[in-house]
Amino acid sequence: MAKGPRRIALRDRPYLALTVLDGIMAIQFKVLTVAIPLWLVTHTEAPHWLISGTMLLNTLLVIAFQIRAGRNIDNPSAGATAYRRSGVAFLLACALISMSAGVPSWAAATLLPAAVAVHTIGELWHSAAGFEVSFALAPQHATGQYLGVFGLGAGLAEAVGPALLISLCITILRELPLRRIHDHAAP
Repeated sequence: MAKGPRRIALRDRPYLALTVLDGIMAIQFKVLTVAIPLWLVTHTEAPHWLISGTMLLNTLLVIAFQIRAGRNIDNPSAGATAYRRSGVAFLLACALISMSAGVPSWAAATLLPAAVAVHTIGELWHSAAGFEVSFALAPQHATGQYLGVFGLGAGLAEAVGPALLISLCITILRELPLRRIHDHAAP
């Protein structure tokens, strides 16, 4: 076993900042499985089966476009550009999701898959950027340490993301007029 500095990744502040920012962005991976189902059921008139449809659409888009989305992300600069693009895609997707509230069911059933498609593009760019930047910025002699630290950001998003998104959806639900809440509660 090679001897070398221990925990150098934990002392690399720029890499830790990258890890934190990636972790914050990784909360978006829970939008599809946590926020959209809650939003669809409580804030839209869209048919509830669309929850499965949105997940299926996401899966098919990832299968079809993962390689293409990451093909040109082959250096840290391209990774940074992909991170920025993913942030814009996430913002646009969230705007489309919010527009699905209070519209007829056909409009919500059109807006939500469009939002999922845009969100999936953001996910693909985010994943490709994370792989490229995390590997490229890790020194070769400590790649394992660095990638382990980088994984903490995604782990934190996995742990905190659902609770954060659920609380946001519930907070928004409380802000709706009582009539709208009672309409959803009625059998």
